Amino acid sequence: MATIKDIAAKADVSPATVSRVLNYDRTLSVNDSTRKKIFQIAEQLHYDKAKRHYKRRLKKIGVVLWCDADQEIKDLYYYSIRNGIQQAGAALNYETIIVYDRDSLAGLADCVGIIVIGHQQYSKKRLDEIKSYQKTMIFVDENTLDQGYSCIVSDFHACMKEIIDHFLEHNQKKIGMLAGDLASDYDKNNLIDFRFQDFKSYMTQLGLFNLDNVFVGKFTPESGYQAIKEVLDQGVKLPQALVVANDAMAIGALKVLRENNIKVPEDVSLISFNDTTAAEFANPALSSVHVDTNEMGKLAVCVLQNLIDNDFKEPFKVVVNTKVILRESSIN
Repeated sequence: MATIKDIAAKADVSPATVSRVLNYDRTLSVNDSTRKKIFQIAEQLHYDKAKRHYKRRLKKIGVVLWCDADQEIKDLYYYSIRNGIQQAGAALNYETIIVYDRDSLAGLADCVGIIVIGHQQYSKKRLDEIKSYQKTMIFVDENTLDQGYSCIVSDFHACMKEIIDHFLEHNQKKIGMLAGDLASDYDKNNLIDFRFQDFKSYMTQLGLFNLDNVFVGKFTPESGYQAIKEVLDQGVKLPQALVVANDAMAIGALKVLRENNIKVPEDVSLISFNDTTAAEFANPALSSVHVDTNEMGKLAVCVLQNLIDNDFKEPFKVVVNTKVILRESSIN
C-alpha cells in the first residue's frame, strides 16, 4: 500500500499537505490543481499502475459521467471507474472522450460506443439525448438489464447484511444510516439509493428500523459534515453505529464528530461504502466496503468491445465481488 510519504514525494508537497487534502480539509490553502494532483497520484499508487504511453488512437469511445470534474474528485469511486476505463481503452487502442455533467454530448457522434457511469443520477432528458446517438452502449454501477442494456455492477447488497450483523455482534443495536440523495425534494422514507433500500429492508426485518436515525447528504464530504452537524446542533443523540453511503460523506461525518468530542468508534461506529484511497488515510481510518472500481472500469471496456464485435447479441450483467474491510472507525 502506498504511504502518505510516497504520495507527498511524487506530488512534491509535504506529507501534512497530503494528509489534509485526502481528509478533505477545506481550510487548507492549496489550489485546486495541486489538490487534484494529489488525489490522482494517490489513486495511481493505490492501484500500482505505472505510466504508459500509447500510440495515437483512431477509434473513440465516449465516457459519460453524471457529475462535474470537482464532484468526481470528491468521490473517488467514480474517478477510479473512469481511470480503469481509460487504462483498458488505451490498451485496446481506443481514445476515450470524457463527458461531464454540463458538457456538450456532440463528441459522442464520433464514438463507436458509449460507457455511461451511473443511471439514476441523470435526468430523463439527458439519458434520452445520450441514447439518441444510437451507439453501442453499456452502463456502469447500475442494473439496466430490464432496459435492454448490458451493465457492470458491484455486489453491494450482500454487504449491507454483513455490516449490520457486525454492529449487532458488538452490541450496537441502535443503527442509523447517513444515506445519499442528489435531489432536494427527496422522500426520506423512500430514497432511491439501493444502499438505503437494503438497509431499510434488513433493519425492518430485524424490527430495528427507525426513520429518525436516517440522515441524508449529497455524497460529498461537506454534505456529510452538514447532515450530522444539523443533528448535533438540535441536541439529538446519534445512534451507536452509522452505515454511510460513501467514503466522502463518512470523512465529513468524522470531522464534525471530532469537533464535538464524540469518539469513534467508542461512541459511534462508522462503516462506509467504496473503500477509496481516502478511506485508508481518514482519521481514524474508515471501515469500508471494498469493490475494485478500477477493475469495474476495465470490465466495462471489455464488455463494450464484445458488443461492438457482435460477440453477444443479448444484453448481460457482470457482477463484481465486494467485501467489508474493517479498520479503526468500527469496533472490531
